[in-house]
Amino acid sequence: MTFEETLAAQLMEVGLTRNEALAYLTLLADDTGQGLTGYEVAARSGIPRSVVYTTLGKLENQGAAFGWGDKPARFVATEPDALIEARRLETRTRLDALEASLGKLPKRKRPEPVWILSTYDEVMDRVEQLVRGATESVYLSLWPREIERLSPALLAIADRDLHRVLHCPTRLEAPPPGFSCWADARSESDAKHRWSHKAIVVVDRTTALIGGAELSKDNQAVSTSNPSIVDVATNHLILDITMMSRATGRPCDDDVSPMMRPHLAPPSALSL
Repeated sequence: MTFEETLAAQLMEVGLTRNEALAYLTLLADDTGQGLTGYEVAARSGIPRSVVYTTLGKLENQGAAFGWGDKPARFVATEPDALIEARRLETRTRLDALEASLGKLPKRKRPEPVWILSTYDEVMDRVEQLVRGATESVYLSLWPREIERLSPALLAIADRDLHRVLHCPTRLEAPPPGFSCWADARSESDAKHRWSHKAIVVVDRTTALIGGAELSKDNQAVSTSNPSIVDVATNHLILDITMMSRATGRPCDDDVSPMMRPHLAPPSALSL
């Protein structure tokens, strides 16, 4: 696929027809400063002459082009930045209206869905999505391979005011910025390196991912906002960190207490 074909496809994804996308790109390519006639747009784009003026009229109605003069009229493309901003505002307005309408529906109690992720890439893509969307906290238990893959996402949230804790089952050379890191380097035996990679992720204490992080085709994990599973994932992390704290003598109160539900947080996490 050429660059022009890719652009046309992307324009179609945001609502333009193929002819409208081709006409818009043809107008953008014009360097005369005077615009193009319908005949010129048809000749350069391959759009049938019988529909080219209808197509250009639709572009005008969508704010993607404007015409001037007559006999013949000429058409000029709207600047891409202006077009994108208009589309963004239009989409936001529609979503706001939809949100308001859906909010008027009667509230029903529904179980939280549990999404099954069946490949390594699906798992890691979902983890990245969760991390990038964090607004309050990020709790992770991952191996160095998975932490390395997540580097762009972890760097992207480096400046956010988040409570972030990382557990790693083995030595970690370079912890991501902002995380309180609990890397278990006490035993680096060959057996440990043969352990299956697992991933536990809890974001904002509302969403969790737990399961495998293996490169094999049969790798599986689940992602959900179900409170019970979120609690299981969180408590698993708390237990790992608390046990490491006991073994090393490193206090874990500041990391563990915010992870607990308020009525469960003890005066000292080490009292668990």
